[in-house]
Amino acid sequence: MVKNTKRTSTEGSMARWFVLILVLLIAGVGLWKYRHRPPNGEMAHPGPLDLCGANPAFALKYGMHPPLLIDTRQNDGPGLRLMEARKGGRVLQLDNWKQFGYLGPYALDKDGVIYTAPIPFVNLGGHEPGYFNRILRLDPASGQLEDWMTLPSPAPATEDNAYGVTGLAYDCTTHTLYVASVAGSDANHERGRIYHIDLKTKRILHRLDHFDALGLGLYRMRAGKRLYLGHARSPEVFSIGLKESGGFRGRKPKFEFSLAAFRDGSYDNAHRIRFTRDGRMIVKGIEFNFSLMAASDPQRNIYLLRYRAEGDKWEFVDVQSQQE
Repeated sequence: MVKNTKRTSTEGSMARWFVLILVLLIAGVGLWKYRHRPPNGEMAHPGPLDLCGANPAFALKYGMHPPLLIDTRQNDGPGLRLMEARKGGRVLQLDNWKQFGYLGPYALDKDGVIYTAPIPFVNLGGHEPGYFNRILRLDPASGQLEDWMTLPSPAPATEDNAYGVTGLAYDCTTHTLYVASVAGSDANHERGRIYHIDLKTKRILHRLDHFDALGLGLYRMRAGKRLYLGHARSPEVFSIGLKESGGFRGRKPKFEFSLAAFRDGSYDNAHRIRFTRDGRMIVKGIEFNFSLMAASDPQRNIYLLRYRAEGDKWEFVDVQSQQE
């Protein structure tokens, strides 16, 4: 029998091309995964993105024993306090921490730097309305609190809305800070912004416009990183996808859930959003309507949700009242 050498040669060539294409596809997928891997070699599994915070080194000079808690509750007076995370633990507050008045949101980075922001409490405390659209930085070596950055405002601040910075969230994987500001908003115009800031350069990397947010929280879902936003104008919580570099995926936040829809829920605003290592979302709800008197209300509702990996979603667990 005479073999068809031409056909055999053609089939062999096609097989080699098929193997080559397959190898290139596999290599391409591997390269894409390498380029899109989380920074610092971290595994891309679900979990909080802000739990790398270090205890400020200066606190050891005052005999504080870590781990430490940050306290900016307004009913304890102006400034912030550091507290030992144990029953009967010591409380530290330096005089310098009081000079900026009452403080609200805070974030702790991997170097022990504390970022926080002043807020109006009952009255403006002698400040102009635009004063509150700024970020303060507490140095981890000296313990001194100082002005760090003033944010731009889309419209002049007025006494009808003296609020500025309302939320902070730190991303360990990029060493950047997300900042919520409602400066410039009024009853008819939602001019709030979410800023993404490089902490090394103080450069605003990205900005999301026309969304008034209070609480911010970062969590890596199975589908990728998300920034959660507590809406200042409704009891709703939204989220927006993030690129590994920290930029926003799209310009419109996605609705997640409403606090008012939960059993025993209320028409609260998501004032603070925190995540735990064991897959819980803790939302502190408070009534907020841009009025300064709202800041003096000590009542909080604590909403607890649990992460469900099989659906890559959050499931409501419980709500409890908390009197501060």
